[in-house]
Amino acid sequence: TYNGSSSDIPEDQGGVMVLGSGTYRIGSSVEFDYCAVSATRSLKRNGEKTIMINYNPETVSTDYDESDKLYFEEISLERVLDIYDREQPKGVIVSVGGQQPQNIALDLHKAKVPILGTSPLKIDTAEDRYKFSTLLDSIGASQPEWKELSSLEGAKEFARKVSYPVLIRPSYVL
Repeated sequence: TYNGSSSDIPEDQGGVMVLGSGTYRIGSSVEFDYCAVSATRSLKRNGEKTIMINYNPETVSTDYDESDKLYFEEISLERVLDIYDREQPKGVIVSVGGQQPQNIALDLHKAKVPILGTSPLKIDTAEDRYKFSTLLDSIGASQPEWKELSSLEGAKEFARKVSYPVLIRPSYVL
């Protein structure tokens, strides 16, 4: 409640918080809304109170009847922590909303927020290309030759070494 001295939202803590996808754009599409809605519906079928955070009016997850509580708020660390502090849920599901929730998963974990599902440490390993490729190397999994690069000259030198075609992929994008 902005500029207010008290909240008009009833105090009934608990349940499970689900982070939606936020705005749609390349890399964050309707499949994430479907996953968030499916997670919420499954939780409700299993008797859990549900709390959805999402701010896209064109999603099913922001329909008032899809969750027990809907926060039409941005999916940022600060805002999610504010809502977490107020609601005190059993845990937060970050793995169904796409990139935005995954980008804050590690920081939520560091803030001692219980994350339900895949560990934020494992999400980080999968999202960070260097960590992921190093993991594949450590178990002997086949993969193209790779290198972490931060300059155009370094990229050109690597491309000359391995020959074209070359795939350039940044970290932390689904």
